[in-house]
Amino acid sequence: MSTDEASGALLRRLHDHNPWWEDGVDSLSLPARQKSDFYHLARPDEAISQFEDHPISALVGRRGVGKSTLLEQFVQHRIEAGADPEQFLYVPFDADPLYQLQSAEQLRQAVRYYESRILGRADDPTPQFVVLDDVHQVEHASKPNSTGWGRPVSELLDAPDRHVIVTASAGIQVERELDRVGIDASEYDVQPILPEKFRDYIYTLYPDLEADDKRVSPTPLRTGEQSLPTAVETGDIDLFVEGLREQYDRIADDTRRIQSQVVDYLAMGGVLSYSQEGVVDSASELSRRDYERLRKDVRDALYQDVPGFETIQTIADLERLCALAARDCASDPIRYQRLVDLFDVDRRTITDSYLPALSELYLLDGVTEYDNSRPRSVRLYLRDTGLVTALADGDASRVLSDFDREADLARAAAFDHTMRFQYGVEAIQGRTVEPSVQYWRGREDTVDFIFEVDGTPVPVGFGYRPPVDSVEAALTEFLDTYDAPVGLLLVGDTVSTDEPIAVQDDRLIRLPYWFFLLLC
Repeated sequence: MSTDEASGALLRRLHDHNPWWEDGVDSLSLPARQKSDFYHLARPDEAISQFEDHPISALVGRRGVGKSTLLEQFVQHRIEAGADPEQFLYVPFDADPLYQLQSAEQLRQAVRYYESRILGRADDPTPQFVVLDDVHQVEHASKPNSTGWGRPVSELLDAPDRHVIVTASAGIQVERELDRVGIDASEYDVQPILPEKFRDYIYTLYPDLEADDKRVSPTPLRTGEQSLPTAVETGDIDLFVEGLREQYDRIADDTRRIQSQVVDYLAMGGVLSYSQEGVVDSASELSRRDYERLRKDVRDALYQDVPGFETIQTIADLERLCALAARDCASDPIRYQRLVDLFDVDRRTITDSYLPALSELYLLDGVTEYDNSRPRSVRLYLRDTGLVTALADGDASRVLSDFDREADLARAAAFDHTMRFQYGVEAIQGRTVEPSVQYWRGREDTVDFIFEVDGTPVPVGFGYRPPVDSVEAALTEFLDTYDAPVGLLLVGDTVSTDEPIAVQDDRLIRLPYWFFLLLC
């Protein structure tokens, strides 16, 4: 194949990648239920989508989380709502390595063809959406004779009422390239897409729980008089507790079937729990090969994506750090000196290179002690429990039969969902705060998760298995030490309680672990 033939590979298959131009939405085969992010991005009940708030929108997240599916669902929704199929141009740079050769010129060819041959067929060609999937696979601007992808994207904005949507593995890949070509941060929005939450898994498995009289909504707990921010501001938790109980009452009759899926979700995480055929209702249906594929996807992502945004000499160390996190499962803080000895690098490499790179890819977060400016230890949390299983166990059998391992994964999922909970609370208040969760060591035990709401700490204790007395004591100690108005204690099914949501010592709210996951 000649160089000219390689550079025209995308143009020759453009109709294959945009089947709706000929066959409409009948060309799409998508899951019956939209991804959870669909609703706030597509805004199906409003006039315009979030994609139309800025000239450029970016969806970022690890491979396999469903970014492409989400975009196809958006295209399907808009066409069904009356948009012309010709308003959408989709370019998948990861579909064929040949698309990545002279990629900027191939993109320009595709857009010229789209504008001259496709747009004219539409009754109303506006607004237009140009979707560039896996844009980080485009030749980097540092290569000779390459302009990078930012320049042709900036050219796309010359057309009126056109919106460009790009996907990448990490936000920094988007931000650095757009900044390089002089596009101001006010002109684009970066939205992380994470593996599906427990809430989404349950609703996909049991669609009837989304009925108006059953659907648990976190919105009243994020904003309004029953919200956590109001409780934090006023110091009065009564209305917040009332809101929690109202949401719980919606699914009180369905608790057993929701509880029955907790362990399976923990074993699979938010990526493996979905397949091409739909939701997987039992982790026992998955084989070692499924987990091996997940592990390979993560390894490939590290080697392909990290060089594009971070200078790390030994990328294999990142996979090793993930494996260490999977074995330890954040049961105890790891001293930085131990990591220095294990990886034979200095502490700055760990704190300023390894951990930020993994966090940017939404794979792993390093968590330090709250209110400690010179931490000596760090807890390592993988963001997807399916990856924990893949790296440490190989398959789900141990998780399904070992309660200790189940509890370890429950802690990891609680961290991930606490990060999401804080993000949701801050976002609905209009505050663009990066979620941050830390831990705190009291005299008797550890408070596993601390996050802040408008600067006020909210402690969350993890009491998945009995006894939980020491966790309660640590929570009370934290509340007294920092004069915090409210704390949460998450308890597993084996912890006996008189009522599902109870208040202790006026500030401490005990609630079921699975219910907290459902609220995030």
